[in-house]
Formats: sequence, C-alpha cells, structure tokens
Amino acid sequence: MLAVQLQFAFCSEVEMLPIFLRCFPNVETLVVESRAHRETLSNLNLKIWQRANPIKCVQSHLRTLAFHELQGRHNEFDFLTFIAENAQKLERMFIVMKSELTYAERQVVVAGVGALYSAHWASRDCTVQYTISSLPVGSSSWNFPAGSELSLDDPFEAFRED
Repeated sequence: MLAVQLQFAFCSEVEMLPIFLRCFPNVETLVVESRAHRETLSNLNLKIWQRANPIKCVQSHLRTLAFHELQGRHNEFDFLTFIAENAQKLERMFIVMKSELTYAERQVVVAGVGALYSAHWASRDCTVQYTISSLPVGSSSWNFPAGSELSLDDPFEAFRED
C-alpha cells in the first residue's frame, strides 16, 4: 500500500505524482487524499497524464485505488480518468467526496463521477464505490504511526464503509 496526500490545486505537486509513482513499480493499492486549498492556482489538463504514460505500477500492478476528499477539481478528475484508462488490473476504485462542499460543488463532483463512467476503462472488472466523507471538517483519517504498522490491513482507514 502506498498513501499520498496531494494538493491538486498546485501544478508542481500534480506533476510530481507520476514521478513519485514510478519509484514504486509494484504498488497494488494506492490511497490518495486530496488536500484542500482555498483557491485554484492551476488548471492542468489531461496532457500531463498522457505524457506520464507508462507508469509500471499503474499499468501492471494497481488493483485498488482509494481517493479521499474529492473536491471536484478538474485535476482530480484528470487523475482518476488516467487511472481508469491505464490500470489494466484495477479491481476497485473507492471515491470519497469531501463532506463540506456546497450543493453546487457537490453537483460538479457528481457530474465528474458520471463522466468518469464514460472513460475507456482498461479493466472491465473494476467496481466503483462512491460515498461522502464522514470525517469532521478539517480532519483526516491519516495517522502516520498507524500507517507504519505493518500488521494493519488498512492503516489509513481508506476503505472504511460507514
């Protein structure tokens, strides 16, 4: 399991993710937490992910993706689309929408998730689970001491189904 926190509003952080993923070629479970930022500083497009291809762990090993605190940013959906269209072994995509979004922001997320279903999925056997975060505003389920505890199957509670 590999877990990363990322501010999708920052171009530099998004551009580092493909490089970082190449350092872990055998990852089967990827947990991503989208960190909040008050303003959108960049709006990348899918080209960054097209240039990133191939990433060995995504193409050949990734079976499970958990994406937490989805806020509806284009950069987030571009990443999810990249995973959907390139992860040939993907069995499960678990998407958790941030809880404190406005009604309009939630509609953007729902539309983006709907568009994700029309992507050209590399794995025909992938199931997508979608839920709203139950975490209090400003908190995180991430606990780094627990994250380093190898006896736990889900140290970041990435697949918690409330």
